[in-house]
Amino acid sequence: MDLRKILEAETFLILTHVRPDGDAISSSLAFWILLVSLGKKPENIEVFVPFVSKDLSFIDKENVLKQNCVIKKHDLVIILDCSDYSRIEGLELLKVVSPQDIILIDHHEISENLIEAETSVTDATASSCTCILYREFYMYVCEKDRKAFLNNVAIGIMSDTISLTLNVTAECKEILSLCQKKGIDIRVIGEQLKNIDITTQRLANISINRLVVEKEISCTYILQQDLKKEECTLETLNHKAIIQQILASVSCKTLILLIENDNHEFKGSMRTIAGIDLNEICGYMVEKKIFLQGGGHSNSAGFKVPILGTTLETVNQIFRILVSVLSDC
Repeated sequence: MDLRKILEAETFLILTHVRPDGDAISSSLAFWILLVSLGKKPENIEVFVPFVSKDLSFIDKENVLKQNCVIKKHDLVIILDCSDYSRIEGLELLKVVSPQDIILIDHHEISENLIEAETSVTDATASSCTCILYREFYMYVCEKDRKAFLNNVAIGIMSDTISLTLNVTAECKEILSLCQKKGIDIRVIGEQLKNIDITTQRLANISINRLVVEKEISCTYILQQDLKKEECTLETLNHKAIIQQILASVSCKTLILLIENDNHEFKGSMRTIAGIDLNEICGYMVEKKIFLQGGGHSNSAGFKVPILGTTLETVNQIFRILVSVLSDC
């Protein structure tokens, strides 16, 4: 990637998606390390990540992540791990920025709400956004900063592959091998990502007890009544950690997790090892107006669906439809 825009800019804003996961947070930190390594002043770099789940508290954030921004105008905005305009954390900050002042780096399938950016690097085959950051920028990181940069790259890969169980590519294995040679303990990162808080454990247990299985497809759900008051918007929930806990306890080729939000909708997450394209299925379901929105990767995707009738009727209806569609693939 051409660094001229980065080298010419003085003030920076780094944004990622709502409910940031390990890849989003570590990508943001890795890019901050890159900018500092290139000689940019830390006080001129704002990384807007107002919330980090307890499950990810082990990540060394170095007081970098900000809950609000004080710089009035940023020369350059870097958007990481998200290309969907509707899923940006800090959307109001993005509305005042011109496309020529945006750099977009993402590994998700392109959505219809694509962010306009003059400079973008997107690759849906990459295991994580940090894989792309390694590929594009590692060569520019100075020696003293390389271990910290690689540590975040490794966290992003381990997080998005759920500790090397999904979407594992030859590239990510090669990167992790280099990380180990540079002193990064991949095993420890895996163990840290397995550490789940009480909320995750509680909701995972509820989900496991409700699991229904058909044709190696498992489905479960979490309702608003299962959530504490501060959890109802789903902003504080780590759905990846919940999914990881479910998958550690049950054996299935495809998992569907539905979580009721406070807007009478289900936020759905799907994971599969069955060799089917979940992103394509989400697109089909949106086209058929069954999903309000949806997309992601071939083996990992999310969607939103309205609750019609009772919540349990909707769960059963969505499960029946998805079993039929997934079985035909």
